Amino acid sequence: MERRFARSLIGVAVLSAVVGCASTRQTTGNDPQGLLAGTGWQLQTLGASGALAEPQPTLEFARPDKVSGSGSCNRFNGSVTVTGKSITFGPLASTRMACADALNQQESLYFKALAQAQWFTIGGTTLTIYTKAMDEPLVFSHTNPQ
Repeated sequence: MERRFARSLIGVAVLSAVVGCASTRQTTGNDPQGLLAGTGWQLQTLGASGALAEPQPTLEFARPDKVSGSGSCNRFNGSVTVTGKSITFGPLASTRMACADALNQQESLYFKALAQAQWFTIGGTTLTIYTKAMDEPLVFSHTNPQ
């Protein structure tokens, strides 16, 4: 009886391990840790200044190698390469809607910063992207991707 009980416990442990591994987030592509895949972010700080209150730029990583979002006025999409903590954005394609001057300026600065991104950190619900375009990083808060 003890032997059968021990085998049952081993079977339960093995089954639990298999189920646990199966439910672990699968990652592919350029983001081996899967830190960004499936996440959405809203810009809080654009370099040394805060982002305009409405509408704030966004950044969404629907897949490990693709990025999309809003620059403030226009939607964009493109490629992203994440290797460890290094991050680079490929050319971004965007819509070309007419916007207020303040939004145009913010969007231009945002796109320039993304084009020159170098590395990132994630701490809790904050994504920080460091870029050659600015002395201060881009700081985002976590949102649900759309």
